[in-house]
Amino acid sequence: MVTVVVVVGLGRRGGDSMPSKPLRPCLHVGCSQLVSAGYCDQHKKDKQTYDRHRGSSTERGYGARHRRIREVVRREEPLCRECLKSGELTPSNEMDHIDGNALNTERTNLQMLCKACHSRKTIREQGGFGNKVIH
Repeated sequence: MVTVVVVVGLGRRGGDSMPSKPLRPCLHVGCSQLVSAGYCDQHKKDKQTYDRHRGSSTERGYGARHRRIREVVRREEPLCRECLKSGELTPSNEMDHIDGNALNTERTNLQMLCKACHSRKTIREQGGFGNKVIH
């Protein structure tokens, strides 16, 4: 016969508390250190350094003007343009420059895509994950 013992801790209010979330690997590529969330202590410092040097969204070209343009385009195209081509109704959440030139903000050069479609397009055009750029 096997006896199973279940231990339940007391929460802040004295009642039963929920079990803690399982640990997961650090978000840094290749690191297997288990953490409750985000990065391990070593890579947390790397991430903070990267973020400090990366600059704000405004410094990277995504300031008030960009946000206004994006909202206009999003109102006009609430669904992902690529998904619509295959009959899928997916909410759009990322603005894409069709020609890949971020400085070209003409309306005819802008489209709304879902995260998945925008990521696929970016990888295909800019070469990601070691892929060669496709022209």
